[in-house]
Amino acid sequence: MLEKNENILYFDAHFHLADCVYDDIPLPGNDIEWYACTCSHSKEEWEITERFRNKFGMTESSDACHAELVSASHDRLYVSYALHPQSAGHINIKENVAFLEQLLQQNKLNAIGEAGFDYFNEEFRAQAATQEEMFNMQLDLALQYNLPLIVHCRKANEKLFEYSKQFKKIPSVLFHSFMGMPNEARSLLNRGINAYFSFGKQVMNNNKKVIACVRELPEQVLLTETDAPWQFLKGETHTAPEDIKKIFEAFCQIRQTAPEQLAQTLKNNFYNLFSQNSNTKS
Repeated sequence: MLEKNENILYFDAHFHLADCVYDDIPLPGNDIEWYACTCSHSKEEWEITERFRNKFGMTESSDACHAELVSASHDRLYVSYALHPQSAGHINIKENVAFLEQLLQQNKLNAIGEAGFDYFNEEFRAQAATQEEMFNMQLDLALQYNLPLIVHCRKANEKLFEYSKQFKKIPSVLFHSFMGMPNEARSLLNRGINAYFSFGKQVMNNNKKVIACVRELPEQVLLTETDAPWQFLKGETHTAPEDIKKIFEAFCQIRQTAPEQLAQTLKNNFYNLFSQNSNTKS
């Protein structure tokens, strides 16, 4: 369990609540100021998210300025939904997009995601055309509903630049677990995209590209994430949401930044990314 620190708020830009529930991985308790965005990728995952979300409401905070976070989502769990690229070829696209649009019409979402491209192996690459079809449908909805987009991109960074003109029209884009070099991230920013880049435990396993991004990119575009229960280190069986503290501490060390200063920056970045739909209904 994370230690209570009256001066620190922790922000997890990307994790999977339903998968944590499946694996009996606990969420942080009320002894920590913790905010996170959880992604769902099926109606079943969404229903689990809805059931558990109400258990993690607002607590009294030492940070008098974070009332803005309450107005954004009504609790400390922000929510997104999307068709994951790895599901291409395995799901009914029409039904899943219809459910996504239903959530959007009901004003239920803070963001659309994670959506994108995954060319990690031959099986995924074989579904490239279907991945693109799915992504275009979700991109159109992000544009239509003026919502942030959370982008999953693995072994396919060229697609980010291919879509840069469309990304520029979206309120904000989170490149989750970004695996490019700092110059690639800067190039996306220079194209006028309101982009953020989140990183998880790669900051703890000597991933040189990730560490360079965390060290060199402007702090105003950085976010911490766990991707819990996924993206665990060698020797681990999972990542827990409470591991956000370890990731935050690694960020502080890499950037040589005082914890209080970095926590304030991450709070601002998290709110700026997800505040586009302040009327989200719980």
